[in-house]
Amino acid sequence: IKLYQEIEKTAITDSLTEVYTRRYALERFKEEARRSKIRKIKMSLLMIDVDFFKTFNDTYGHLTGDQILRELGAIIKENIREIDIAGRYGGEEFLIMLPDTDREGAQFAAERIRQAVEQAAIKVYDTTVKVTVSIGIETFPEDAREVDELIDKADSALYSAKKLGRNRVCFFGIYDTKE
Repeated sequence: IKLYQEIEKTAITDSLTEVYTRRYALERFKEEARRSKIRKIKMSLLMIDVDFFKTFNDTYGHLTGDQILRELGAIIKENIREIDIAGRYGGEEFLIMLPDTDREGAQFAAERIRQAVEQAAIKVYDTTVKVTVSIGIETFPEDAREVDELIDKADSALYSAKKLGRNRVCFFGIYDTKE
């Protein structure tokens, strides 16, 4: 039984960051979206991206980049509730589903994560680096009703955070980033 549980955990957990894999997280997001629709409750989605990640990789090497992602995974897990679902979406991008959470609650959670990352000193061998993250927020049902649309709009809010100077939290639809 223990071996089966360990294999199951390994299959759904990103080995570097210790958060859920993209595939598993998206399955869970879809379940939460269905539950939110049925129960008519709000939920929010955070999309998180490490600011200037390529520069860290180019300057300090990929081992440092990996350590940044490992630490970010730990910080995210320390700063979310047990019912929240965190997954690695791509290279240095993470998604967090916040069940039963409105915009204000999502902003509070996002700011807590952003500040924790900003305050962390990430040590790799003889180097210590400071990183920041940008976070986009989207809330169901105000902004979207389907998981793909939730993700797309959270990504749009993340793009706004990047464009407005990074190390910040932005909501979908509040900032117009068109030229």
